[in-house]
Amino acid sequence: MPGSFSEIPELSVITCSNCFEKERINLTQISENRNHLKTKTLTPEQQAQYQQALARLDRYARMLDSRFRIPFTGIRFGIEPLVGLIPGIGDAAGFAMSFYLISEAARLGAGPKIIGKMVGNLVVDFVVGLVPVAGDAFDLVWRANNRNMTLLRGHIEQVLQPPKPRQAWFATALWVVLGAMVLGFVVLLVIAL
Repeated sequence: MPGSFSEIPELSVITCSNCFEKERINLTQISENRNHLKTKTLTPEQQAQYQQALARLDRYARMLDSRFRIPFTGIRFGIEPLVGLIPGIGDAAGFAMSFYLISEAARLGAGPKIIGKMVGNLVVDFVVGLVPVAGDAFDLVWRANNRNMTLLRGHIEQVLQPPKPRQAWFATALWVVLGAMVLGFVVLLVIAL
C-alpha cells in the first residue's frame, strides 16, 4: 500500500519516498523537542521510532565498515574501505557515505559534543585515508562509522531511558521541618497557657 511502512524497515526507506518522509518528519519533531523529552517519558510510538532509527543506522554503519569477513581471519571490512581504493574519488565518496550518519545523529537530537566527536572520527578517517595504501589499511582498523554508531547508540539509549524519579528525601525533609515547627508552636502555646 503506498505511503505505509513495509514489513522490512530498510526496504521502506529505499523503495518508498513517502515512508521516508513520514519517518523523517516524526523524528524531526522528536529532535526539536529533545530538551522536553529529557524530562518527560517518551510515548511508545516515539520509542519505536528511535529504536527503528537505531536499528536502521546500525545496519548502515555495519555495511560501511564491517559487513564482510576475510575467511579464517578476524578481519572485517565493509564497502567504505573498498570504495576508498578507487583513486581520486574513492575517499570523497566514502566521506559522503559516512557523513550520512552524522546528519542522522543531528536529526535525532544528538548534542554538539557527540556530533563533534563524530566529525572528528570522520575527519581522521578521511585525512589518513588520503594516504595511498597505508590509508586504506587504516580504514580497515579505524572503522569511523562503527565508532560513530557507538556514540549515537549511547545517545539514543540515554533518550530511551525513563526519567529518574524525584528523590523523596527532600519532600520528607520539608514535612519533618514543617512538623517540627508546628510542634514547637503547639508546645509554646501550651507553655504560655
